[in-house]
Amino acid sequence: MKTTSVFWPSLAAAIATLGVAIHLAAIAGGPSWYAWFGAPPVIVASARAGTWLAPASAAAIAALMGVCAAYACSALGVVRRLPWLRPVLAGIAAVCLLRALVLVPLALRHPELRTAFEIGAALVWGCAGIGFVAAFLRAATPAGLRAQQGRA
Repeated sequence: MKTTSVFWPSLAAAIATLGVAIHLAAIAGGPSWYAWFGAPPVIVASARAGTWLAPASAAAIAALMGVCAAYACSALGVVRRLPWLRPVLAGIAAVCLLRALVLVPLALRHPELRTAFEIGAALVWGCAGIGFVAAFLRAATPAGLRAQQGRA
């Protein structure tokens, strides 16, 4: 794989954008959507009660995922170079990969986490993490820099 490949950073941007859509849809979909997407019980209870905790937390997560998508797009040269591009991409990649890998030790101690949803989520987080690593690498290459300047 070339470090300037666009596949993995594009996948990371798509996953983050899908995450935005899912979290905003949960707000509109209500308690059953929060529950289906694995929200903590306190968030599902908030949605049922109509309090602000559920929609505010979903909106905050959607905003964070939007920032992640913007940084992946910046590494691709789709949007202008964002501040602290490489350190932010490294941090996002670390969080994504940690979220993917933490399932293994947790599932050993908590068998209830061995569900198709949790395994699928870990795989998606892992792919996003790989994508953000690739975006980090792309942001440092001459081809990646040219793409960010609009000359690719």
